[in-house]
Amino acid sequence: MTAATIPGTIPVTTPSATGGRNRKKRDGLRIVLAVWCVIVLIFLFVPIGLVVLHSFNRGGSFSIWSGHTSTKWWGTLFKASEAWPALIEIIIITGIGTVLPPIIRKVTGWHRRIFELWFPPIAFLVALVIVATSTDMYRNVFRDKNLGDALRNSFLAAIGATLVAVALGGLSGVALARRPGFWTKPFILTVFLILVTPEIMDAIALAGWMQRFGFGVFNSSHGGIDAGIFRLWVGESLYASAVVTLIVRARLAGIDETLEEAASDLGAPPGRAFRQITLPLISSALVAGGLLSFTICLDNTIIAEQVATAGSSTFPTYVISQLRSTVKPFVGAAAVVLFIVTIGALAFVATVLKRSGDSSSQIAATLGGG
Repeated sequence: MTAATIPGTIPVTTPSATGGRNRKKRDGLRIVLAVWCVIVLIFLFVPIGLVVLHSFNRGGSFSIWSGHTSTKWWGTLFKASEAWPALIEIIIITGIGTVLPPIIRKVTGWHRRIFELWFPPIAFLVALVIVATSTDMYRNVFRDKNLGDALRNSFLAAIGATLVAVALGGLSGVALARRPGFWTKPFILTVFLILVTPEIMDAIALAGWMQRFGFGVFNSSHGGIDAGIFRLWVGESLYASAVVTLIVRARLAGIDETLEEAASDLGAPPGRAFRQITLPLISSALVAGGLLSFTICLDNTIIAEQVATAGSSTFPTYVISQLRSTVKPFVGAAAVVLFIVTIGALAFVATVLKRSGDSSSQIAATLGGG
């Protein structure tokens, strides 16, 4: 139907005509927003693309483009004879850890959701440990010893800080969602205060506190681990634990407490109810929070610059020190490696949440802690 016109009266617009115009407006708005999103993505990722391009620069400077590409700086970063076997071994072990749970479920019928969610990341960590200990990977793969030590320290600090953040943030998120009380608002305020406090203030405060009031582990090596690594575990986990807290709290806030109450009514002790009911419910949130914490801690710069000691310098601090002179393109190659690891971790988070039954909007809400 179209607009009806009666002589001597005001034209009357039928609902179908109005709906058609509204649809055209919505379609036009979608096109405009899509174009805008593409422009924003290009703006954000052009610098990253330039880093990737300049890592293949044939010249001797990272920032000055020579006009020709070359892989020689990647060869300066890695020893191919050591790097490729280590990478293949990591891929094989991680792949086995990924496909093994579905095979076990299909063959034996045994199914545990928490087992399927946690087995792949655990297999990846086991692969890193096996390769590192069996081949002395951190020492042999990188040609530049200082850069190799910096990357090793970054991964070591990120893994330790992630474990601390998951433990503290996971328990805090459960407490906020399941046992609220008079302490809830001050605690949430503290969590958000951690998130919005300038990182330089945290770094200065942590450096002074660890130097003046720190225990022995903050001032001397223990068990072959440098004191700076202990400092990094505490300092980098500060922000990451707040992120995990919000993610776990958001996850449990949308889940009814009926199952946990039923377990208590059937006589299950609190510890058993937590292990068998609550922990599987938050397992995907813990995986997501853990991998997000890993990516946050991996490229932490300001806190690492202030609290790390000479023997625990991380990759970001190494790059900052290189900026005082001519930056070689192999530093860009190392940055590309870290970027790939970060994107891979985020993709793994989305995959885990998707496998747990979440929609795209739920995944975005979980990653945002909302």
